[in-house]
Amino acid sequence: MESAEAKKAGAKSKPTAPRRWNNLVKSQDEQYQLKRQAVIAEASRAFGHRGYQNVSLDEIAKSLNVTKPALYHYIKSKQELLYECHKLSMEIGDKALEKALTTGKNGLEKLEKFVSIYIRDFASELGASAVLHEYSGMTPNDRKQIMARRRQFDLRLRDLIQEGIDDKTIAACNPKLAVFWFMGAITSIPRWYRLDGDLSGANIAQAFVHFLVKGIQGQGLFDGGKCST
Repeated sequence: MESAEAKKAGAKSKPTAPRRWNNLVKSQDEQYQLKRQAVIAEASRAFGHRGYQNVSLDEIAKSLNVTKPALYHYIKSKQELLYECHKLSMEIGDKALEKALTTGKNGLEKLEKFVSIYIRDFASELGASAVLHEYSGMTPNDRKQIMARRRQFDLRLRDLIQEGIDDKTIAACNPKLAVFWFMGAITSIPRWYRLDGDLSGANIAQAFVHFLVKGIQGQGLFDGGKCST
């Protein structure tokens, strides 16, 4: 009778099954997610170019060269597409902030890095960015989720401003107004920026960081009144 030790040794020596095609072939789930992302990307471009209210699912399906029933396999409604665009925009912001917080040395440097990374990536997703002020098209539950997430993002940015004030790299100011100021400027970019224009996302990011640093280091720039949070 084979001993337990022999069985254990045999189990260890058993060769593992080779990976199919060295993982070059995507799994069904990976293919599904890639196609779904393509649908969201195409919808965001259409929303950015023509406006959310003026784009139909039929037009999105046609631009992707698929049937409308095929489109419904990846997305259920135009409302869902709008929600996904908002999620994409939030993910861009969250990733930019996380990178800035882990690589910046002080409050101001972290803020500079955030603005630079955010604008660069923001400009590459103009469709998703262009619907930032479109909430009426979402379901009440989706709208509630997005608003809560944006609130948390806003609070984290205020904390970053306060960090800069505390370490003396940012002038004393009202963090709430400071965030309203520079985020308002950033979220207006889709209204005038064109991919085929003279300025790239990197050009705009560089200019905005310059304006931000000059403004945020000014003395008492945002001291005009206190705001409740």
